[in-house]
Amino acid sequence: MGRNISIRVVAARFVLLFGLLLGAGPSFALPADFDPAFGFDDANLSGLPTITIGAEDPFLMAGEMGIGVSDVDLTGSTNVCILFGDETCRENTLGVTGAYSVIMTLTVSAVNTDQISGPFTLFLSGLASGGAYATSEVSVELNPTLPTSLDTTAVPGFAWNESFTSFTRVNDVAFAPDVYDYIGWNVNVGDSVTFRYEVSTTPGVRGTPQLTANATGVVPEPGTALLMGLGLAGLTFAGGRRENEAN
Repeated sequence: MGRNISIRVVAARFVLLFGLLLGAGPSFALPADFDPAFGFDDANLSGLPTITIGAEDPFLMAGEMGIGVSDVDLTGSTNVCILFGDETCRENTLGVTGAYSVIMTLTVSAVNTDQISGPFTLFLSGLASGGAYATSEVSVELNPTLPTSLDTTAVPGFAWNESFTSFTRVNDVAFAPDVYDYIGWNVNVGDSVTFRYEVSTTPGVRGTPQLTANATGVVPEPGTALLMGLGLAGLTFAGGRRENEAN
């Protein structure tokens, strides 16, 4: 599906560093692939519970830039579990010489906007523009697996909650007939989400990918949400917002 990135100019982007996903062996997880322009390809997303947002819904910044800078503050981005070749978490890409994967737990630590007064949707909106990785190199696992005996001791402070958080498909029709797809979660302040994503190439000197995340203050009631089944998840983020969206 062709998408014009000029429709959405990101005025501010808050970048978080993430761990990556995929061991030395082949992966069989169903991937959510980044769209070359913005958001995600809609392939493989049809099995996820789906909500629809439009021009009337706020499009808010999410990131780790501190109170008063982003609408939603996230913590935990540096506590990554990078997997390569065995079942031991690595805290960086030192010694990683091929494809790898990452398990990560992020916590919604604060909300700094009155446009969120209850549950809201936090979602990944793309791979950071101008970053070190191409969209073809990174994907998010929709049905991640847990290594049989995951050893997290190599990452001090890693907040592993022993379960992956199910994704929601966010169907953005604000620029209909163009439709933008994202994946994310419905959360409250204090909630944590755990996800996994893959990098199909060796990192070299690039470190880990940089992704962007946003939030919308509206979580549809069950009667208006299009529920299309259950999906298991993984995740990642940073923040951006529409140029013309007033906070």
